[in-house]
Amino acid sequence: MKLSTLNHFVAVATEKSFTKAADKLFVSQPTLSRQIQELEAELGVVLFIRKSHSVILSNKGEKFFAEATDILKRVQRLSHMFDDEKVSDLQPAILKIGYLPNFNMGKMYEILRRFGKNYPNVQFIMNQDTPMNLTNGILDGHYDLVFCISSYFQSQKNLKKELFMKNHLQIALPVDHKLSKKKKVYFSELKEESFILLERQQSPVIVDYVINQGLQNGFNLKADHYVKDLDQGLSMVGLGKGLAFLYSGMNNGTLEREYHIKIVDLDNSEEKQDILSVINKNNKNQFLQKLNLYLIDEKTSEI
Repeated sequence: MKLSTLNHFVAVATEKSFTKAADKLFVSQPTLSRQIQELEAELGVVLFIRKSHSVILSNKGEKFFAEATDILKRVQRLSHMFDDEKVSDLQPAILKIGYLPNFNMGKMYEILRRFGKNYPNVQFIMNQDTPMNLTNGILDGHYDLVFCISSYFQSQKNLKKELFMKNHLQIALPVDHKLSKKKKVYFSELKEESFILLERQQSPVIVDYVINQGLQNGFNLKADHYVKDLDQGLSMVGLGKGLAFLYSGMNNGTLEREYHIKIVDLDNSEEKQDILSVINKNNKNQFLQKLNLYLIDEKTSEI
């Protein structure tokens, strides 16, 4: 096992793409793919889960990533042993961050980018996950930092929670729908409508909430279609197949034009569903504490 192989493995893990990693390393993609395959064969484990346009670390891959990153940073420290640099500044660290799919998380990536410039030895493992997995993951140490819906943390006491993004329910309508001209829609106005819902495991809060709201308003919510992601749901709305619920945090301002739909606020003032940044109070990682201060400073600067 060569140091160059470890470096190539880390590049693929951080870029989540063989193509991007190959460009960064100035090697061909077939060469890089072959090196990773040989590494997996040498270890006897699968390090990456291959998807159509990306790769993510397997559970064993995450363990190997932590060790590989540590080895590379130790080599770096040796090369700077007699420099004037402080060893503490070169300390390697990995932060595992979980966040919700479909949401507009540009601000998160901008904060991480700025943090990474000041602390280049910190590596991030980024995972999209369901709200329940994010909640459990921050409690059991699987994640160091998560971005998730506030209602999932109402009874958790050992967590530090900061408001990250204001968020409320909206409804997507065909452009010619009778409700599309309104500024706000009430659940009582949806009695005769049919809906396109996200599969429950993707967002149990939104599914359970809207079904319950229907019952409170005297009707059973009629769901003709269940979809796996927002793109599929909004595409069906644009084709006139029904109405779909979404969060304002998913709306980047281009969705109406992109899918030829109308998005209207849904009255749900009693339900707090803002997005929080959450860390565990028991996690003493110094870089995590510094990153959390970045998040707090970002919030303060917006006030």
